[in-house]
Amino acid sequence: MTQLTTLKLSLFTAFLCLSASTRAETNDGIPTSVTRTSLYKKMIHTNPLALTVGGFEIGFEKVTQQKESFYIQAGYYLSQAAGSLQLKNTGYSNMNGIRLELQYRFYRKSNNYVKNIFIAPFFNFKTVSADFEESVYSNPGSILTIKEKHAATTVSFGYMMGLRKSIFENVYLDFSIGGGVFIPAAGNFHERLNIPFVNPYQKGVQFKANLGLCLAL
Repeated sequence: MTQLTTLKLSLFTAFLCLSASTRAETNDGIPTSVTRTSLYKKMIHTNPLALTVGGFEIGFEKVTQQKESFYIQAGYYLSQAAGSLQLKNTGYSNMNGIRLELQYRFYRKSNNYVKNIFIAPFFNFKTVSADFEESVYSNPGSILTIKEKHAATTVSFGYMMGLRKSIFENVYLDFSIGGGVFIPAAGNFHERLNIPFVNPYQKGVQFKANLGLCLAL
C-alpha cells in the first residue's frame, strides 16, 4: 500500500469519526451538553494520522482559567520511505525531523462541554531533512543520477480556529485550521519540502491544519 493510499484511508477514517460524533449520550443524570459536571484539569493529545506518514505526535494541555488553556505539542518524524514527502516527489527517502508547537487557547465554553470551539495564537518550530535521488537525461542515450541531501528549518506564528467534540465520554476529536507567517531559519530547500496544509515550510503567509484525539483527565 502506497503512502498516498494510506493517507487517503486515514483521512476517510477521521471523517467517519467526525460523522459518528454528531450524537453524544450521557448517563447518571449528567446534562447531555456536558460530559461531566466539573472542569477537566488537563488533556493528553495524540495524532494517529501522523503514524501513517512516519511521525509520532503527542501534546499536553493544561487549564489556566475556566475557558483558557496552555497547549504544547511535540512531534518526531522518522521514515525510510520519507513519509508525507512521497506526496511531493517519489525521489525522497530517509526522512527525519522534529516539531514543537505552543498554543494559548481561548474557548467559547468551559472544557467539560460535549462540543466547543476555540481560537489560539500559536508559535511553531520545525525542521526536516531527507535524501533525494533523481535520474535525468544528460546526453542522448545516457542517464545521470543526482543524489542530494535536502533540509529545511522554519519558524512560524499565527492563529488557529478549532472545534472540539466528544466522541466517547472524555475522549474528544480536536480539529483546527488557521495560518500565519512562515519564516525560513536554516536550509535551502523550503520550497521543495513544502506541503501545503499538511507540512508547510515555504516562506510567506500559509494555511495549516491539525487533527487529533485528546483524552480529558
